Amino acid sequence: MPSSTPHHDFLEPDEWESWGALMMLHRSVLQELDSQLRRHHRLAVNEFDVLITLFNAPGRRLRMSELAERVLLSPAGTTHLVTRLERDGLVRREVDPADGRKWFTVLTEGGDSALRAARPTHNEVLRRTLLTATSPGDRRTLRRVWKRLSMQTPNPLVADRGSPSVG
Repeated sequence: MPSSTPHHDFLEPDEWESWGALMMLHRSVLQELDSQLRRHHRLAVNEFDVLITLFNAPGRRLRMSELAERVLLSPAGTTHLVTRLERDGLVRREVDPADGRKWFTVLTEGGDSALRAARPTHNEVLRRTLLTATSPGDRRTLRRVWKRLSMQTPNPLVADRGSPSVG
């Protein structure tokens, strides 16, 4: 019986291996980072991401929509996350004085303290996972790819403030 399945479009081996390496690195680093941040600081990696994103924002505040774009979450997911962080005193919401229908998320002193306490764990995990698995040349390549991709798709991390203060 003849196959009615259309021809599959396969990646070339180097394309597939590059994609697999990126996904493996991403998954292993994020899993370890999330595990250690939760264990030592009771922060999920996406909560840390919100705190550090606000820390790097002008005035340590962002509109909810900007925050969602920068942390790569849906607006609804960001709202739920900000609600939890607000409950814990790490952020607060303020009405945008220019448009009373919009809100800012603002990093609080408590959020700054939590971020400051979690940074050594964050940096240690990155050094132990990502930075030991990559050479300086690998990291230069990653930075070039990041810059190239950010030029194709506007990226608030690059466009608004140059390199992020993540370390």
